[in-house]
Amino acid sequence: MSSPSSAKVHALPTKPAKDGSEGRPEGASALLPPASWSRVRRLSLIRREVREILAPKALDLLWSRREEIIEGSREIGGRQASASYFATVMVTIDLMSCRDLFREPADVATARRISELMRDSEDLHGRLLGLVGPQLAALSQRSVDDLDIALEFRVRADGPRILIDGDAMTTPS
Repeated sequence: MSSPSSAKVHALPTKPAKDGSEGRPEGASALLPPASWSRVRRLSLIRREVREILAPKALDLLWSRREEIIEGSREIGGRQASASYFATVMVTIDLMSCRDLFREPADVATARRISELMRDSEDLHGRLLGLVGPQLAALSQRSVDDLDIALEFRVRADGPRILIDGDAMTTPS
């Protein structure tokens, strides 16, 4: 076994030219155009890239087709002077229910990609807060504006469905 520093470079087999000089490569490499190397004279200061985001109007449409379950309760057996209130929200969006409205197919791959894009969506975070806020306000007998709500959520795909599970908590002051 040879080390990387002692690797040998193998030249492509060539067919000798009629004048005795080394000619063109043989075989499949003969079909390739000759290598042309250009010298870099300037560097770009700005890197350009293509990014994918979930279009806000698409999220509006998906959100309008959601099914949701929201549950909440007060902390049981807590030792703190102030009570904590918890809410759980489960949202299901079935891509098959709106398949005629999008260019992309309503399949597993699309559901996975949408769920990946939703994970970092601030807009989705706000929409989930809008769902759990009234539940927590009713439990704590305060207005939603008086509550400081902590929300964690997870997004995943299950077949052509997108599943969003959120857990929220508030401790009124």
